[in-house]
Amino acid sequence: MTWRHENLGFPSLRLEVEALFSDVLGLGRTTAAAASRWLPSLDLLEGTDGYVVEMDMPGVSLKDLSISVAGRRLTLSGKREIVRDFSAARIRVRERWSGAFSRSIELPGPVDGERLTATLQEGILRILLPRQRLVP
Repeated sequence: MTWRHENLGFPSLRLEVEALFSDVLGLGRTTAAAASRWLPSLDLLEGTDGYVVEMDMPGVSLKDLSISVAGRRLTLSGKREIVRDFSAARIRVRERWSGAFSRSIELPGPVDGERLTATLQEGILRILLPRQRLVP
């Protein structure tokens, strides 16, 4: 394990903690750019008919998303592009992330990936995953 001690402000401390977990878990080196990349937050709800995944997707369009199910693993990938119309501006603080992302989650039970539906409204992606029907 290595400890980097450049600037111990809170953002740097967060990066150090993430790098420490990456080192301990054998996930490879974490750079400042990789550690600060955007990973959409989600909620997983279970109902009688299946599961609902709701994810924060501000600034993302449905056409820029790819949703797949393999077994019990739901994977969502896509991109978010932040377009600026003023090229002469100097960025002083940058907290909004732009670029490709991917997020996977293991579902508690089997689902029918062929019947999933997804809607995106007001920056919230809602994925309905019906339970897999048992064939007698």
